[in-house]
Amino acid sequence: MHLKTEPGIYQQDSTPPLARKQGLLFVLSAPSGTGKDTVIQALREQGVDFHVVVSVTTRAMRVGESEGQPYYFIQQAEFDRLVASDELIEYANVHGNWYGQPRQQVRDHLHAGRDVLLKVDVQGAATIRAKVPEAVLIFLAPESQQELARRLSSRQTESEETFRRRLADADSELAQWYWYDYLIINRKGQLQEAVEQLRAIMLAEHCRVHPRRVEI
Repeated sequence: MHLKTEPGIYQQDSTPPLARKQGLLFVLSAPSGTGKDTVIQALREQGVDFHVVVSVTTRAMRVGESEGQPYYFIQQAEFDRLVASDELIEYANVHGNWYGQPRQQVRDHLHAGRDVLLKVDVQGAATIRAKVPEAVLIFLAPESQQELARRLSSRQTESEETFRRRLADADSELAQWYWYDYLIINRKGQLQEAVEQLRAIMLAEHCRVHPRRVEI
């Protein structure tokens, strides 16, 4: 008996899938206070290999921070040079300070076969979607606005004005979840569920019959 295959099913790329290793670009957005850093750290502790992009910023270094933790701190002139030479895949002004994602850092890890995770706001995700259509966009949301307000207020490190501004920003961001590829709800007391969902998304993307080809 002769089994027919669809035309071209193996002709385009006969390399066995297990022999191909290409990093994917994941973009994670979440309102402040949703717990994205906690989710990312928990995923790392499970042994999942990926690179979290370290942004550059013009804001001053704070007590307890160091170069590369959590940002690379640069002067405005250097930031302007990076923008002019298109060395930032995305950048934005947040409360008077500039933040940007170094293009070469993303490219180096992707070419090395590692997945790359970008933490950006909704505006930044929209920019990346336009520039890199094959990026995987994930939105991490709280279970409710009330729970988010509780998390923000529990910090007790910000003024009332800052607290209200963050809540307003969160409301605006939460209204944009629908155009992302995936949605994860980080429910109170269920961190592991959110972590497993993020891990499942990353695994599923590597199992696609037609894999994403990320060009930076």
